[in-house]
Amino acid sequence: MRRLDKTQALIARARSAFRTVFWIATASACGALMKPAVAQPLQPLHQQSLRTVRIEVFSLFRPKELRLRPVAGSSLAVELGGYHLTLPKAASFLIIHEIDGEVQLQLTPESEPAQGGALHAHALDSRLENSSRFWLEVPGKLRRQFIGTLEILAHGQTLEAVVTMPLETAVASVVQAESPSGARMEALKAQAVAARSFLVARQSAHSGFDFCDTTHRQFLRSPPGRASPAAEATRATEELILTWRDEESAQDRPLPAMYARSCGGRTRTLREIGDPGKGYPYYPVHCVYCSHHPEVWRRETLSATSPDAGSHSTAEPRTEKDRLSFNRIHGWGSIPSIVGRSADSADNAGGRWVTGRGVGHGIGLCQLGAADMARLGASFAEILAHYYPNTRLASIPLQ
Repeated sequence: MRRLDKTQALIARARSAFRTVFWIATASACGALMKPAVAQPLQPLHQQSLRTVRIEVFSLFRPKELRLRPVAGSSLAVELGGYHLTLPKAASFLIIHEIDGEVQLQLTPESEPAQGGALHAHALDSRLENSSRFWLEVPGKLRRQFIGTLEILAHGQTLEAVVTMPLETAVASVVQAESPSGARMEALKAQAVAARSFLVARQSAHSGFDFCDTTHRQFLRSPPGRASPAAEATRATEELILTWRDEESAQDRPLPAMYARSCGGRTRTLREIGDPGKGYPYYPVHCVYCSHHPEVWRRETLSATSPDAGSHSTAEPRTEKDRLSFNRIHGWGSIPSIVGRSADSADNAGGRWVTGRGVGHGIGLCQLGAADMARLGASFAEILAHYYPNTRLASIPLQ
Protein backbone atom coordinates (compact mmCIF):
# COMPACT_ATOMS: atom_id res chain seq x y z
CA MET A 1 0.00 0.00 0.00
CA ARG A 2 2.87 2.36 0.79
CA ARG A 3 4.45 1.54 -2.58
CA LEU A 4 1.17 2.40 -4.34
CA ASP A 5 0.85 5.68 -2.46
CA LYS A 6 4.41 6.56 -3.35
CA THR A 7 3.89 5.76 -7.02
CA GLN A 8 0.69 7.81 -7.17
CA ALA A 9 2.47 10.74 -5.57
CA LEU A 10 5.28 10.52 -8.11
CA ILE A 11 2.80 10.42 -10.98
CA ALA A 12 0.91 13.40 -9.56
CA ARG A 13 4.11 15.41 -9.33
CA ALA A 14 5.13 14.39 -12.86
CA ARG A 15 1.70 15.37 -14.22
CA SER A 16 1.81 18.78 -12.58
CA ALA A 17 5.38 19.38 -13.79
CA PHE A 18 4.45 19.63 -17.46
CA ARG A 19 4.29 23.22 -18.57
CA THR A 20 5.01 25.05 -21.80
CA VAL A 21 8.70 25.88 -22.14
CA PHE A 22 10.79 27.33 -24.93
CA TRP A 23 12.30 23.96 -25.83
CA ILE A 24 8.86 22.76 -26.92
CA ALA A 25 8.46 25.72 -29.25
CA THR A 26 11.96 25.19 -30.61
CA ALA A 27 11.36 21.49 -31.26
CA SER A 28 8.00 22.20 -32.92
CA ALA A 29 9.65 24.70 -35.22
CA CYS A 30 12.10 21.99 -36.31
CA GLY A 31 9.34 19.54 -37.19
CA ALA A 32 9.28 17.35 -34.07
CA LEU A 33 5.73 16.51 -33.02
CA MET A 34 5.71 17.56 -29.38
CA LYS A 35 3.05 16.60 -26.85
CA PRO A 36 3.38 16.65 -23.07
CA ALA A 37 3.53 13.19 -21.56
CA VAL A 38 0.79 12.32 -19.08
CA ALA A 39 1.46 9.62 -16.53
CA GLN A 40 -0.87 6.67 -16.96
CA PRO A 41 -1.16 3.30 -15.21
CA LEU A 42 0.23 0.49 -17.35
CA GLN A 43 -1.27 -2.97 -17.60
CA PRO A 44 1.02 -5.82 -16.47
CA LEU A 45 3.65 -6.24 -19.19
CA HIS A 46 4.17 -9.97 -18.88
CA GLN A 47 4.25 -12.71 -16.28
CA GLN A 48 8.02 -12.56 -15.75
CA SER A 49 9.06 -10.67 -12.63
CA LEU A 50 10.33 -7.19 -13.37
CA ARG A 51 12.26 -6.96 -10.11
CA THR A 52 15.47 -8.30 -11.61
CA VAL A 53 17.50 -8.05 -14.79
CA ARG A 54 20.17 -10.34 -16.21
CA ILE A 55 23.16 -8.43 -17.54
CA GLU A 56 26.10 -9.78 -19.47
CA VAL A 57 29.17 -7.91 -18.21
CA PHE A 58 32.63 -7.39 -19.74
CA SER A 59 31.36 -8.59 -23.12
CA LEU A 60 33.54 -6.06 -24.98
CA PHE A 61 36.68 -7.81 -23.76
CA ARG A 62 35.66 -11.32 -24.84
CA PRO A 63 37.61 -12.63 -21.84
CA LYS A 64 39.30 -16.02 -21.64
CA GLU A 65 40.14 -15.45 -17.96
CA LEU A 66 38.19 -13.82 -15.10
CA ARG A 67 38.93 -13.41 -11.40
CA LEU A 68 36.26 -13.44 -8.69
CA ARG A 69 36.41 -12.33 -5.06
CA PRO A 70 33.79 -11.35 -2.44
CA VAL A 71 33.93 -7.80 -1.10
CA ALA A 72 34.90 -7.21 2.49
CA GLY A 73 32.22 -8.45 4.87
CA SER A 74 30.64 -10.87 2.38
CA SER A 75 31.10 -14.55 1.54
CA LEU A 76 30.32 -16.37 -1.70
CA ALA A 77 29.07 -19.88 -2.39
CA VAL A 78 30.50 -21.14 -5.70
CA GLU A 79 29.27 -24.16 -7.63
CA LEU A 80 30.75 -25.74 -10.76
CA GLY A 81 30.03 -29.21 -12.11
CA GLY A 82 29.31 -30.79 -8.73
CA TYR A 83 32.19 -28.92 -7.09
CA HIS A 84 31.13 -26.68 -4.17
CA LEU A 85 33.32 -24.02 -2.62
CA THR A 86 32.80 -21.24 -0.09
CA LEU A 87 34.88 -18.14 -0.65
CA PRO A 88 35.36 -16.52 2.77
CA LYS A 89 35.28 -12.79 3.41
CA ALA A 90 39.05 -12.38 3.18
CA ALA A 91 39.53 -14.71 0.20
CA SER A 92 41.97 -14.05 -2.60
CA PHE A 93 40.75 -14.07 -6.18
CA LEU A 94 39.27 -17.23 -7.64
CA ILE A 95 40.83 -17.81 -11.08
CA ILE A 96 38.39 -18.75 -13.85
CA HIS A 97 39.39 -19.86 -17.37
CA GLU A 98 37.77 -21.09 -20.56
CA ILE A 99 39.24 -24.51 -21.37
CA ASP A 100 38.00 -26.63 -24.28
CA GLY A 101 34.56 -25.05 -24.27
CA GLU A 102 34.05 -25.40 -20.51
CA VAL A 103 34.60 -23.29 -17.40
CA GLN A 104 37.60 -24.09 -15.22
CA LEU A 105 38.31 -22.65 -11.77
CA GLN A 106 41.38 -22.67 -9.54
CA LEU A 107 42.11 -21.19 -6.14
CA THR A 108 45.75 -20.62 -7.14
CA PRO A 109 47.68 -21.22 -10.38
CA GLU A 110 49.24 -24.28 -8.71
CA SER A 111 46.03 -25.82 -7.30
CA GLU A 112 44.06 -28.68 -8.83
CA PRO A 113 41.42 -27.21 -11.18
CA ALA A 114 37.70 -28.01 -11.25
CA GLN A 115 35.87 -27.96 -14.55
CA GLY A 116 32.24 -27.89 -15.69
CA GLY A 117 29.63 -26.33 -17.94
CA ALA A 118 28.53 -23.35 -15.85
CA LEU A 119 29.79 -21.62 -12.71
CA HIS A 120 27.26 -20.18 -10.26
CA ALA A 121 28.14 -17.81 -7.41
CA HIS A 122 25.80 -16.29 -4.83
CA ALA A 123 25.69 -15.17 -1.23
CA LEU A 124 25.44 -17.87 1.42
CA ASP A 125 22.04 -16.35 2.13
CA SER A 126 20.93 -16.39 -1.52
CA ARG A 127 17.68 -14.39 -1.14
CA LEU A 128 17.72 -11.37 -3.44
CA GLU A 129 17.30 -8.90 -0.58
CA ASN A 130 20.65 -10.16 0.74
CA SER A 131 22.35 -10.42 -2.63
CA SER A 132 26.08 -10.91 -2.61
CA ARG A 133 28.55 -8.19 -3.37
CA PHE A 134 31.59 -9.31 -5.29
CA TRP A 135 34.50 -8.13 -7.38
CA LEU A 136 34.86 -9.42 -10.92
CA GLU A 137 37.98 -8.68 -12.94
CA VAL A 138 39.34 -9.06 -16.45
CA PRO A 139 43.02 -9.35 -15.50
CA GLY A 140 45.06 -6.35 -16.55
CA LYS A 141 42.05 -4.52 -18.02
CA LEU A 142 39.11 -3.84 -15.70
CA ARG A 143 37.77 -4.66 -12.24
CA ARG A 144 34.26 -3.82 -11.03
CA GLN A 145 32.05 -4.48 -8.04
CA PHE A 146 28.59 -5.95 -8.59
CA ILE A 147 25.54 -6.72 -6.45
CA GLY A 148 23.58 -9.85 -7.28
CA THR A 149 24.23 -13.40 -8.34
CA LEU A 150 26.76 -14.51 -10.95
CA GLU A 151 26.72 -17.12 -13.70
CA ILE A 152 29.73 -17.78 -15.93
CA LEU A 153 29.55 -19.95 -19.03
CA ALA A 154 31.97 -20.79 -21.82
CA HIS A 155 30.75 -19.40 -25.12
CA GLY A 156 33.00 -20.41 -27.99
CA GLN A 157 36.51 -19.62 -26.81
CA THR A 158 35.50 -16.89 -24.38
CA LEU A 159 33.77 -16.59 -21.02
CA GLU A 160 30.29 -15.10 -20.74
CA ALA A 161 29.62 -13.55 -17.31
CA VAL A 162 25.97 -12.78 -16.47
CA VAL A 163 24.98 -10.90 -13.30
CA THR A 164 21.38 -11.08 -12.04
CA MET A 165 20.68 -7.95 -10.03
CA PRO A 166 17.72 -5.94 -8.74
CA LEU A 167 16.21 -3.67 -11.37
CA GLU A 168 16.67 -0.52 -9.29
CA THR A 169 20.33 -1.39 -8.62
CA ALA A 170 20.87 -1.68 -12.37
CA VAL A 171 19.13 1.66 -12.96
CA ALA A 172 21.27 3.45 -10.36
CA SER A 173 24.43 1.90 -11.84
CA VAL A 174 23.49 3.10 -15.33
CA VAL A 175 22.71 6.63 -14.07
CA GLN A 176 26.08 6.74 -12.33
CA ALA A 177 27.90 5.56 -15.46
CA GLU A 178 25.99 7.49 -18.12
CA SER A 179 25.32 10.95 -16.66
CA PRO A 180 27.58 13.93 -17.42
CA SER A 181 29.71 15.16 -14.55
CA GLY A 182 27.91 17.78 -12.50
CA ALA A 183 24.47 17.07 -14.01
CA ARG A 184 21.63 18.36 -11.83
CA MET A 185 19.04 16.19 -10.16
CA GLU A 186 16.30 16.63 -12.80
CA ALA A 187 18.70 15.44 -15.51
CA LEU A 188 19.62 12.43 -13.37
CA LYS A 189 15.94 11.64 -12.87
CA ALA A 190 15.36 11.80 -16.63
CA GLN A 191 18.28 9.42 -17.14
CA ALA A 192 16.88 7.06 -14.49
CA VAL A 193 13.48 6.89 -16.18
CA ALA A 194 15.07 6.34 -19.59
CA ALA A 195 17.36 3.60 -18.27
CA ARG A 196 14.50 1.85 -16.45
CA SER A 197 12.33 2.04 -19.56
CA PHE A 198 15.09 0.49 -21.64
CA LEU A 199 15.61 -2.35 -19.18
CA VAL A 200 11.92 -3.16 -18.89
CA ALA A 201 11.29 -2.98 -22.64
CA ARG A 202 14.36 -4.96 -23.65
CA GLN A 203 14.11 -7.90 -21.28
CA SER A 204 14.92 -11.13 -23.15
CA ALA A 205 16.24 -9.23 -26.17
CA HIS A 206 19.46 -11.28 -25.91
CA SER A 207 19.80 -15.04 -25.65
CA GLY A 208 20.38 -16.09 -22.05
CA PHE A 209 20.37 -12.57 -20.61
CA ASP A 210 18.39 -9.34 -20.84
CA PHE A 211 21.06 -6.94 -22.04
CA CYS A 212 24.79 -6.30 -21.98
CA ASP A 213 26.88 -3.54 -20.38
CA THR A 214 28.27 -2.02 -23.58
CA THR A 215 27.84 1.57 -24.65
CA HIS A 216 25.68 0.50 -27.61
CA ARG A 217 23.16 -0.84 -25.09
CA GLN A 218 23.67 0.62 -21.63
CA PHE A 219 26.94 1.44 -19.94
CA LEU A 220 27.21 -0.07 -16.47
CA ARG A 221 29.66 0.57 -13.66
CA SER A 222 29.85 -0.47 -10.03
CA PRO A 223 26.66 0.46 -8.13
CA PRO A 224 26.77 3.89 -6.47
CA GLY A 225 26.43 4.48 -2.74
CA ARG A 226 22.96 4.96 -1.31
CA ALA A 227 23.62 8.66 -0.59
CA SER A 228 24.88 9.40 -4.11
CA PRO A 229 22.91 11.65 -6.49
CA ALA A 230 22.47 8.70 -8.89
CA ALA A 231 20.88 6.56 -6.17
CA GLU A 232 18.71 9.48 -5.02
CA ALA A 233 17.45 10.08 -8.58
CA THR A 234 16.65 6.37 -8.92
CA ARG A 235 14.64 6.32 -5.69
CA ALA A 236 12.82 9.53 -6.63
CA THR A 237 11.57 7.97 -9.89
CA GLU A 238 11.08 4.40 -8.68
CA GLU A 239 8.70 2.39 -10.89
CA LEU A 240 8.38 5.15 -13.51
CA ILE A 241 8.98 4.33 -17.18
CA LEU A 242 8.07 5.80 -20.56
CA THR A 243 5.44 4.23 -22.80
CA TRP A 244 4.37 4.93 -26.37
CA ARG A 245 1.14 4.19 -28.17
CA ASP A 246 1.43 1.42 -30.75
CA GLU A 247 -1.42 2.34 -33.07
CA GLU A 248 -1.10 -0.90 -35.00
CA SER A 249 -1.95 -2.99 -31.95
CA ALA A 250 -3.82 -0.20 -30.10
CA GLN A 251 -1.65 -0.84 -27.01
CA ASP A 252 0.65 1.22 -24.83
CA ARG A 253 4.11 -0.34 -24.87
CA PRO A 254 7.23 0.30 -22.75
CA LEU A 255 9.71 2.43 -24.66
CA PRO A 256 13.23 1.01 -25.08
CA ALA A 257 14.49 4.53 -24.50
CA MET A 258 17.79 5.18 -26.25
CA TYR A 259 20.20 7.99 -25.43
CA ALA A 260 23.65 9.26 -26.30
CA ARG A 261 26.21 11.66 -24.88
CA SER A 262 25.70 14.42 -27.46
CA CYS A 263 23.78 14.88 -30.70
CA GLY A 264 25.61 17.62 -32.59
CA GLY A 265 22.54 19.87 -32.57
CA ARG A 266 19.75 17.50 -33.62
CA THR A 267 18.96 13.95 -32.61
CA ARG A 268 18.83 11.32 -35.33
CA THR A 269 16.15 9.00 -36.59
CA LEU A 270 16.62 5.24 -36.71
CA ARG A 271 16.78 5.37 -40.50
CA GLU A 272 19.64 7.88 -40.33
CA ILE A 273 21.82 5.37 -38.46
CA GLY A 274 20.91 2.53 -40.81
CA ASP A 275 18.33 0.85 -38.61
CA PRO A 276 15.02 0.13 -40.39
CA GLY A 277 13.55 -1.14 -37.12
CA LYS A 278 9.86 -0.80 -36.43
CA GLY A 279 8.31 0.46 -33.24
CA TYR A 280 8.56 3.89 -31.67
CA PRO A 281 9.43 6.44 -34.40
CA TYR A 282 12.36 8.30 -32.88
CA TYR A 283 11.80 11.85 -34.04
CA PRO A 284 14.59 14.25 -35.01
CA VAL A 285 14.58 16.75 -32.14
CA HIS A 286 16.41 20.07 -32.06
CA CYS A 287 18.87 20.32 -29.16
CA VAL A 288 19.54 23.89 -28.06
CA TYR A 289 22.71 23.12 -26.11
CA CYS A 290 24.44 21.07 -28.82
CA SER A 291 23.46 23.62 -31.45
CA HIS A 292 25.56 26.20 -29.62
CA HIS A 293 28.17 23.86 -28.11
CA PRO A 294 28.62 20.92 -30.50
CA GLU A 295 31.19 18.25 -29.71
CA VAL A 296 33.24 18.30 -32.91
CA TRP A 297 35.73 15.49 -33.46
CA ARG A 298 38.40 14.65 -36.02
CA ARG A 299 39.94 11.24 -36.50
CA GLU A 300 42.34 9.52 -38.86
CA THR A 301 40.96 6.23 -40.14
CA LEU A 302 42.66 3.37 -41.93
CA SER A 303 42.17 2.97 -45.62
CA ALA A 304 39.41 0.54 -46.52
CA THR A 305 42.01 -1.49 -48.46
CA SER A 306 44.41 -1.74 -45.54
CA PRO A 307 45.10 -5.35 -44.50
CA ASP A 308 44.70 -4.22 -40.87
CA ALA A 309 41.22 -2.80 -41.43
CA GLY A 310 39.38 -6.09 -41.15
CA SER A 311 36.57 -7.44 -43.30
CA HIS A 312 33.89 -5.53 -41.38
CA SER A 313 35.79 -2.23 -41.12
CA THR A 314 35.32 0.73 -43.41
CA ALA A 315 37.18 4.02 -43.65
CA GLU A 316 33.96 5.97 -43.11
CA PRO A 317 31.28 4.07 -41.15
CA ARG A 318 27.91 5.26 -42.44
CA THR A 319 25.70 3.15 -40.17
CA GLU A 320 25.79 2.50 -36.43
CA LYS A 321 26.46 -1.19 -37.09
CA ASP A 322 29.50 -0.30 -39.23
CA ARG A 323 30.73 2.14 -36.58
CA LEU A 324 30.55 -0.48 -33.83
CA SER A 325 32.31 -3.03 -36.04
CA PHE A 326 35.06 -0.51 -36.83
CA ASN A 327 35.47 0.50 -33.18
CA ARG A 328 35.53 -3.10 -31.98
CA ILE A 329 38.68 -3.55 -34.07
CA HIS A 330 40.37 -0.19 -33.67
CA GLY A 331 39.20 0.97 -30.23
CA TRP A 332 35.86 2.16 -28.86
CA GLY A 333 36.69 5.83 -29.22
CA SER A 334 38.02 5.56 -32.77
CA ILE A 335 34.89 6.95 -34.49
CA PRO A 336 32.69 8.80 -31.94
CA SER A 337 29.59 8.90 -34.18
CA ILE A 338 28.59 7.70 -37.63
CA VAL A 339 29.94 9.64 -40.57
CA GLY A 340 27.17 11.26 -42.54
CA ARG A 341 25.17 14.27 -41.40
CA SER A 342 27.45 17.20 -40.48
CA ALA A 343 30.62 15.27 -41.30
CA ASP A 344 33.53 15.82 -43.69
CA SER A 345 36.41 13.66 -44.82
CA ALA A 346 39.71 14.20 -46.64
CA ASP A 347 42.44 11.97 -48.02
CA ASN A 348 45.51 11.44 -45.94
CA ALA A 349 48.61 9.35 -46.57
CA GLY A 350 47.65 5.77 -45.69
CA GLY A 351 44.13 6.67 -44.67
CA ARG A 352 41.60 9.50 -44.31
CA TRP A 353 40.77 12.30 -41.92
CA VAL A 354 37.15 12.20 -40.84
CA THR A 355 35.39 15.01 -38.97
CA GLY A 356 31.97 14.81 -37.37
CA ARG A 357 29.66 16.20 -34.69
CA GLY A 358 28.26 14.46 -31.63
CA VAL A 359 29.29 11.42 -29.62
CA GLY A 360 27.26 8.21 -29.78
CA HIS A 361 24.41 7.10 -32.02
CA GLY A 362 22.46 10.33 -31.45
CA ILE A 363 19.09 8.61 -30.90
CA GLY A 364 16.67 9.79 -28.21
CA LEU A 365 17.83 11.71 -25.16
CA CYS A 366 20.95 13.86 -25.56
CA GLN A 367 22.70 13.69 -22.20
CA LEU A 368 24.51 17.02 -22.52
CA GLY A 369 21.32 18.68 -23.76
CA ALA A 370 19.33 17.19 -20.89
CA ALA A 371 21.90 18.44 -18.38
CA ASP A 372 21.60 21.95 -19.82
CA MET A 373 17.79 21.86 -19.72
CA ALA A 374 17.94 20.86 -16.05
CA ARG A 375 20.43 23.68 -15.38
CA LEU A 376 17.94 26.13 -16.87
CA GLY A 377 15.08 24.86 -14.70
CA ALA A 378 13.36 22.10 -16.69
CA SER A 379 11.84 19.17 -14.79
CA PHE A 380 12.71 15.57 -15.61
CA ALA A 381 9.26 15.19 -17.15
CA GLU A 382 9.84 18.16 -19.47
CA ILE A 383 13.23 16.79 -20.48
CA LEU A 384 11.72 13.42 -21.35
CA ALA A 385 8.82 15.00 -23.24
CA HIS A 386 11.29 17.01 -25.32
CA TYR A 387 13.54 14.15 -26.38
CA TYR A 388 10.84 11.46 -26.61
CA PRO A 389 7.82 13.15 -28.25
CA ASN A 390 4.42 11.40 -28.00
CA THR A 391 5.35 9.31 -24.96
CA ARG A 392 3.78 9.07 -21.50
CA LEU A 393 5.06 8.44 -18.03
CA ALA A 394 3.65 5.27 -16.51
CA SER A 395 4.13 3.18 -13.40
CA ILE A 396 5.14 -0.44 -13.80
CA PRO A 397 3.69 -3.22 -11.61
CA LEU A 398 6.73 -4.79 -9.93
CA GLN A 399 5.37 -8.26 -9.27
